[in-house]
Amino acid sequence: MHAAARSLALILAMALLLLAPIPAGAQLRSVELYAPRPFGHVIGDRLTLSADIVLDVPFQLDPASLPRARPLNYWLELTDVRLTDRGTSGDAQRYALNLTYQIFYAPLEPKRLDIPPLQLLATDGERRVEFVVPGWSFLTSPLREIVSTEQGAAMALRPDAPPPPIPVSGTLRGLLFSLGCVLAALVVLAWHVGWGPFAQRRGRPFARAARAVRAALPSPKTAPSSPAYRQALLSLHRAFDATAGKGVFAEDLPGFFSAHPGFVLVETEIRRLFAASRRLFFGDDLVAATQELPPAELIALAGRLKAVERGGR
Repeated sequence: MHAAARSLALILAMALLLLAPIPAGAQLRSVELYAPRPFGHVIGDRLTLSADIVLDVPFQLDPASLPRARPLNYWLELTDVRLTDRGTSGDAQRYALNLTYQIFYAPLEPKRLDIPPLQLLATDGERRVEFVVPGWSFLTSPLREIVSTEQGAAMALRPDAPPPPIPVSGTLRGLLFSLGCVLAALVVLAWHVGWGPFAQRRGRPFARAARAVRAALPSPKTAPSSPAYRQALLSLHRAFDATAGKGVFAEDLPGFFSAHPGFVLVETEIRRLFAASRRLFFGDDLVAATQELPPAELIALAGRLKAVERGGR
């Protein structure tokens, strides 16, 4: 009977030994705490403490032992808890624990305050290890002075610090450079298209002819006079001569199209132009000329020739 009692007592002792927490020294490699400056903090500041935790494999930090974000006392609140698993290196398991606190203590003079230590658990699935993330202390400062050092009311609030100037010289140089590039591009585009002062430049005979045709035929829906229609035709013929560098007649059109293939797109209308010119200049038949190429179509042809000239240069 006594032997059975001793055996039972031995079994219970072994069970209690197995259930008791294991000393942390064998499973906890290190806990290193990193904190901000320990002074100069005021009411409302947020303080972030970072702890690097190293455990022996196969132990892992138990997430259930992490604290919840909550008020800790009347002046301290834990606002954020973040655990980062940094994986294993050799036989060590590493974690980064970030704890963010916010202080609500308004001291009348500089005072030291303590953030309490934090107790955590590590486990390998069967055994548990308790360890502590150390606490931290810091000095909090008042927002206002007790005894005024200047004339005026005591306990006056200090003025806000002026905002620091933001350097903008680099941004301004970049902006000016970009504006210069845009302006240069607009000048090149205006030169190419013939806008503004570039409309009168040399090398755009059909652009000048298009303006002359519109000036000679201001009312394309009404029958033009013979001098006006003649002037419009002559303006376009001079443009053909200036483009070819010589006089261009109807029989010269194949060579003109070979030298200036862009105008092949309006070959039919160009041939009608030369036919209308033949009827007016050699036959003095204004009616037949305007039937061959009405004033509205003559104005439209001048615009198309201007567009072909602009696109081919």
